[in-house]
Amino acid sequence: MTPEYKAEKLASVSDLQGGGIWEINLLTLAAPISVFVWSVLQTRQAFFKPYNLTAYITDFVLQCCMILFATTIYADQPQTLLGLLLVPAIAVYLQPKAADASEPSAESSDTKVAVSNGTADATASRDEELVDDRSPLPVKPFITSYRGAMMIITCASILAVDFPVFPRRFAKTENFGTSLMDLGVGSFVFAAGIVAARQHLKDELMASHVSFFNGLKTSLRHALPLFALGLVRLASVKSLDYTEHISEYGVHWNFFFTLALLSPTTALLQPILRRIPSIGTLAFCIAIGYEIYLYITPGMKAHILLSERIP
Repeated sequence: MTPEYKAEKLASVSDLQGGGIWEINLLTLAAPISVFVWSVLQTRQAFFKPYNLTAYITDFVLQCCMILFATTIYADQPQTLLGLLLVPAIAVYLQPKAADASEPSAESSDTKVAVSNGTADATASRDEELVDDRSPLPVKPFITSYRGAMMIITCASILAVDFPVFPRRFAKTENFGTSLMDLGVGSFVFAAGIVAARQHLKDELMASHVSFFNGLKTSLRHALPLFALGLVRLASVKSLDYTEHISEYGVHWNFFFTLALLSPTTALLQPILRRIPSIGTLAFCIAIGYEIYLYITPGMKAHILLSERIP
């Protein structure tokens, strides 16, 4: 990479101030509306049953391309894209259900209920056990949709940020402001917390607590792949002399290291967290305490924001 190109690339992601919060809300609204369109097509027309090539392409366009379009060619007019999605969806919703999308017939229902042989009996038994096992904390489809949309937005933004079609106001801000890509780290941490909470709630309902050392060992095993990815990224960036925006993570840190530390840190603090009645109140107090510390400590804010990062 030539020094001129490296300097030009660094300048394209420096001193950015972001954009408006309502604009970000409109852009990200493309994800739930795409899920709504998918649901309408499935419930009214059984469009994705069977899941053939046409269904696959439509699914890909709805879940991936709409988010990409919202952050690139429709970035200045997200309302147009949302309208193009909503109007056909409402029209399809007003139509009567297709035969394949209707309620199952009495004959098929009787077939499912009746146990005519040993194989059907075993299958029904396994299904009942699965339902009983998942009934205390059922899987929430909207959480799966949120996590999938978050991953798609993240990947699309990371790949598109180097191209002119991706507006600079969506790239990460330098010190102050809000942008689309600023949501990445916080969204991943939030999603990881949602997934981790389900296992903790399940343990509490079943009155089974994993020992401290077993929990720490499990968390370290889950963090190892992320730590390895962080090392690979660090080595590749340094060896290829790739452009580094050191005000983002510093000289040697990266996003994978942050994710790798989440699970072990939670496992280490778990004995303390179990004795705290409200974790939300604790998080609020920590955030307020951090802001007060920045305010009353002379030069701390300037040190965090403006101090020189020496390679």
